[in-house]
Amino acid sequence: YANPKGIKSQGNLTINGGTVTVNCTQNNEGGECIESKATLTINGGNIETYSKTDDPINARTNLTINGGTVYSHSDNNDGIDSNGTLFLNGGFVISNGARQPEEGFDCDNNQFKITGGTHIGTGGATSNPTQNVCTQPSLKINTQSGYAIQILKSDGTVICTYQCPTLSGGGGWPGPGGGSGLVMLFTNPQLQTGS
Repeated sequence: YANPKGIKSQGNLTINGGTVTVNCTQNNEGGECIESKATLTINGGNIETYSKTDDPINARTNLTINGGTVYSHSDNNDGIDSNGTLFLNGGFVISNGARQPEEGFDCDNNQFKITGGTHIGTGGATSNPTQNVCTQPSLKINTQSGYAIQILKSDGTVICTYQCPTLSGGGGWPGPGGGSGLVMLFTNPQLQTGS
C-alpha cells in the first residue's frame, strides 16, 4: 500500500502562477495530485490535475481559488475537495467528480463562499454554496451524464455552453457507482438572481 501525492505540503501551500500538470494513476485510494495539510491557495497559473482514485485537489482546513485556470478530474472521487471551508473568489475552474456520493465541489457541509469567477463543478452531488456569505449567484442543475447544457441570460445572450462529462466510479471508493444522474454547479458574474 502506498499513499502517493504529486505535490504535498504539511503546511500551507500557495500557487501563484506557472503551468502545473499532475497525474496520479495510483490504483489504491490515497493517490492525490495536489494536497495541503492546512490551507491551499491558488492565485493564478494553469493548473491541470487528474487522479484515478482519489481527490486531484485537496486541502485539510481551507481551499481558496482567487485566479488562474484550473481543470481537475477524478475517476473515482471528488474533483475538488476541502475538508474545511471552500472559497471561490475568481479564476476559471472546471472540476469533475465521479458518481454519487462524489462531488464536483466538496467541502463537507462547511462554509462554501462564492464571490467571483466562472466555476463549473460536476459529479454525482455537490456541496451547496452558503447563501448568507456568497456575493455571486450560482445555479445547481440536476442533469444526466453526457448531456450538453446551455445557460442563457434573459435577453438570450449565451453565458455558458458545456458538455457534461460521462461519469465513472463513485458510489464509495472503489465501487462502480450507479445511474447516470449528474449534478452541475455553475457560477459566473453574469448570473442575476431571479432571471
